[in-house]
Amino acid sequence: MIRFIPVFLWLAIAFTSAGCSGTSKIDVGRLLTSGRDGWQHPERVITALEIRPGDHVAEIGAGSGYWLSRLSQAVGSEGRVYAVEVEPELVEALEARVAKEGFTNVEVILGAYHDPRLPDGQIDLAMTCLTYHHIDGHVDYFRALKVDLREGGRVVHLDDRPDSPAPISWFQSAGHWTDPQEIVDEMSEAGYVRSQTFDFLPAQSFQIFSPAVGSAERTRDENFAGQRS
Repeated sequence: MIRFIPVFLWLAIAFTSAGCSGTSKIDVGRLLTSGRDGWQHPERVITALEIRPGDHVAEIGAGSGYWLSRLSQAVGSEGRVYAVEVEPELVEALEARVAKEGFTNVEVILGAYHDPRLPDGQIDLAMTCLTYHHIDGHVDYFRALKVDLREGGRVVHLDDRPDSPAPISWFQSAGHWTDPQEIVDEMSEAGYVRSQTFDFLPAQSFQIFSPAVGSAERTRDENFAGQRS
């Protein structure tokens, strides 16, 4: 008796057996059975970020809180995670999740579209994931963000690439991606240099930036001048 094999299972077998070209091979079987974990590789991302116990980490565009538990665990009891969202409904949902799961080191912030409203000079790592393409005025936004960074602070962007391979590309919404070089160019204009890049994510670019020498001081001066004018 021949049994019906669902199309998604057939694709999983085909892709897993043959592999695929591109930045990273996709284990489609894992993708289909693990959901987002199958292509986001969260454990590898957290390891690559080298977050230390006691760090203060901000996720700008925290959404439903996919990264919350991982970031909370990475910074430890002495650290702090700031989950930033601009939609009041998402903020309420995040606050409810933080309370339910007992994240004592997580603070939810209602940010503004032009300002994440983070504490000045307190952030070791600011992270966006699937958020960069939603931010208007990238250069101004991240230029201002430098005021929130501690000395040695970093900014990491994980965003969908326009060349994501199938089957992941089938589920991407048109325009919900950013060319990696565009991110580099805009962050450079905002006063950052790219310090690291990783290529193990099949659907996303993964880039880390640090403020260029002297850029934080210039930003503070510009903000102060703007407040006086």
